[in-house]
Amino acid sequence: MSDIQTDYPQLQLEENIPLSDEEIQKVETDQRKITQVAPAILGGCTLFVMALSAFFIKDDFSKFKYYDYILFAGAGLVLLGFAYLMYLLVTRYDRRNWKKDKISGKNKLSSIVIDSDTTEYGEYLTFAGPAKNKKIRLLVTQEDYSRYKTGTKVVVTYLKYSKSVISISEL
Repeated sequence: MSDIQTDYPQLQLEENIPLSDEEIQKVETDQRKITQVAPAILGGCTLFVMALSAFFIKDDFSKFKYYDYILFAGAGLVLLGFAYLMYLLVTRYDRRNWKKDKISGKNKLSSIVIDSDTTEYGEYLTFAGPAKNKKIRLLVTQEDYSRYKTGTKVVVTYLKYSKSVISISEL
């Protein structure tokens, strides 16, 4: 982390700003896209695993009885059910946080980029908070990550609970 001179009185954080109808529709549309595609992806992955396991035991298929085929198909259904259950738990958690964001709204921060880092989950920018030694780390798009370097003064609008950026612009 580099040493950046931060003028804390100039940093501002506006909290609990209501979301506009366009922002609500955008987030809900993004959630629906994932919801429509996920069952097909899970089914395809299950079929791939079943085909791979069938390939490895192809010599033993001639020794199978009728109940072995039923067990093999049942194992595939159990695998699909487990993956679908995990998918439902993740989407339920995401929707619960989305409801919190919908109720509490968004925050608007006028700040300075003090750090940037990449993880396996995405690119993050860290901003100076309104209080000394307070930092706010937010998930940003790859374009924003490469555009805003350390020391850039920006205005960031983000969802409070999910810590994802709605918009970011340079001052």
